[in-house]
Amino acid sequence: MGEEGRLRVKTGGDAERVVITFEDSGPGIDPGDIKKIFEPFFTTKKRGQGTGLGLAVTYGIVKMHRGQITVESNTDPDRGPTGTTFTGNSAKESTGELRGDRR
Repeated sequence: MGEEGRLRVKTGGDAERVVITFEDSGPGIDPGDIKKIFEPFFTTKKRGQGTGLGLAVTYGIVKMHRGQITVESNTDPDRGPTGTTFTGNSAKESTGELRGDRR
């Protein structure tokens, strides 16, 4: 994202779901990479600068809570501001099974 970049975090939802959005003003994610970003060990960084596990772990946590995560990205300044938006949502209450409760 660079030193001049911006990261915005928004929260919201309704009576049933909670939503969190992370939006940055970085260069965006290449359209060819979008399909792979949640795969373990996928990275566009140089060797030794990242393992490519962050988004895979995030995806797993969201799915474990029966949620969804989506990504929108623009790399083309002619189409508007560049950047990436991740939106995650999940039910406000998870089942006792997910919390570890024994009922």
